[in-house]
Amino acid sequence: MPSMFGKESKKKELIKNLGNIYLDIEREYGVPSGDFPDLQEMQEKLLHHDFIKFPPLKKPLLDSVDKMLAEDIAKLMSLIPQEQLDHKEETQVKGGAFDSVVESPFGYKRGEGVDAGSMEPSHVWIVDKDKPKYDEIFQSLSPIDNKITGAAAKTELIKSNLPNTILSRIWKLSDLDKDGMLDSEEFALAMHLMQIKLNGHDLPQELPRHLIPPNRRK
Repeated sequence: MPSMFGKESKKKELIKNLGNIYLDIEREYGVPSGDFPDLQEMQEKLLHHDFIKFPPLKKPLLDSVDKMLAEDIAKLMSLIPQEQLDHKEETQVKGGAFDSVVESPFGYKRGEGVDAGSMEPSHVWIVDKDKPKYDEIFQSLSPIDNKITGAAAKTELIKSNLPNTILSRIWKLSDLDKDGMLDSEEFALAMHLMQIKLNGHDLPQELPRHLIPPNRRK
């Protein structure tokens, strides 16, 4: 009986300190805070579980997942035929009163978030505004031939604490040539998209033309 009381006491202590455990995992494994379940809800659920039955942590599995996110996913994205992206139908409502909303610079969310820069001349790339700052970060990641690996980019992107699902979409949109690496322009684009999301705006399903560097537009 005393041993049972000891286990229950340790269990309650772990549940009470779950917030600190979240922080330890976030720091050690680079898991964004947005990927953790709600703290209070998790604490309530853990009260009804037997901790002894939990399987031990297997670090090789975590390493495999980390490798998959950093390398394999990027390689898979490069296999998607470009034609599928080029010929995807637009879902924007057209005609009647909606025409003035879309075409006017005073339309809904015009010039905000991902739409910022869309009304600039074709030679202007809005990302250039902050590119010197992003270039400093890029150089700190030890690029080779003006490119950094997915693993190197991840070390910077996870500092945003955005969920991995969002960071994966940012990676997909930024890796313009789908080679699984980022050059200085692609990295600056990734940082720009990350800031858009941090400012509370939605990310696009496809990269708008005005966010593509002018020298890479077709």
